[in-house]
Amino acid sequence: MPKYVITYFNGKGVAESSRLLMAYGGEEFEDRRVSFQEWPELKPKTLFGALPTLDIDGQQYAQSVAISRYFGHKHGLAGDTLEDALEIDQMVDYIMELRVKLSEVHYEADEAVKEAKYAERMKEVFPTYLERFNSIITKNNGHLALGKLTWADFFFAGIFGYLKTMLRMPDLEKKYPAFKQVVDTVYSLPKVKAFTDAIPKPDFNY
Repeated sequence: MPKYVITYFNGKGVAESSRLLMAYGGEEFEDRRVSFQEWPELKPKTLFGALPTLDIDGQQYAQSVAISRYFGHKHGLAGDTLEDALEIDQMVDYIMELRVKLSEVHYEADEAVKEAKYAERMKEVFPTYLERFNSIITKNNGHLALGKLTWADFFFAGIFGYLKTMLRMPDLEKKYPAFKQVVDTVYSLPKVKAFTDAIPKPDFNY
């Protein structure tokens, strides 16, 4: 079997979906969690100067979506046709599109500009994404694509806490119960639950 090492900070973020997919597939892997103090020394050793990274038998790979897609294909969660894969990919890309727009606000250095951006996007931008996700998940019987479990569900579940934090909506799943359905479906899978029950206390909860 390949030797997998997934490296990220001690929290969920954009690495969680890959961890969950490996757990789901019964992979043995090293879940390497680095501190923010370790990051400056580690950064130059990473492929693109960012985390997560995935080492497979000593060969380093990167990019959270690519890593999740790899395990999605490996464990039968990427559909049966190119069109199936396209439907899954478009949903993950839409999640990442929302993440970019949220990050532009969250990491704005000027506090006044940040608050103005947040107010504008909460009025004009973010609700559209949320309503579309809600509609699509409802149409797909509680899934992101194809009406069944795919790696897009894992990606959504893994990044959900991050989205709630960036949106400043801690009760997001109460407003959109369909979101909670996706998250609960993924985290209740037996191997996933066993993995998450055993992980150390995170440094951040998103």
